[in-house]
Amino acid sequence: MFSTFQRLQQYCGLVTTALIFLCAAISIASQIQDRYFTPLPSAFLNIQDIELRYGKPPMGFNYKRQEYALTSFDLDADLTPLFNWNTKQIFVYLAATYPGRPYANKVVLWDAIITDRENAILSLKNETADYAVYDVTGKFNERSASLSLEWNVQPYVGLLTLGKSKERSKFTFPPLKSR
Repeated sequence: MFSTFQRLQQYCGLVTTALIFLCAAISIASQIQDRYFTPLPSAFLNIQDIELRYGKPPMGFNYKRQEYALTSFDLDADLTPLFNWNTKQIFVYLAATYPGRPYANKVVLWDAIITDRENAILSLKNETADYAVYDVTGKFNERSASLSLEWNVQPYVGLLTLGKSKERSKFTFPPLKSR
């Protein structure tokens, strides 16, 4: 007959296999729900102020003197549709996209982690951006940019889901007043 150790090993193998199939079913059901039955969150973005400065950016590891932008914005967003039974947390951020050489640049201005449905309604007025915007070329040259709200949904089980709002706010970097 089988020993106690062999029976325990078979039992653990059966439980592990059942848990793997259960996690796969939860992941698939969550992806189907998010893709076909969840409406997109609503968001309103507005840039209040953009200040272009010359010097060392206040954050980061860039030590050379160059142009950098500090911004403030208004944000009204309802992210509650992104929460379901499989949502652990949502990483939400504002991204500015502007043309560059040879590719478009995308930088994060502000970010937050939302862990429950009660905190998923954002209403920020005249909020200062967490990060300064600086370009690898060192100059903005009055380029136009667009601001969008983007998110990353982290589930308990399954794949990470990325998304962005359809609403975008367009703005132009102001000219540098003086060095």
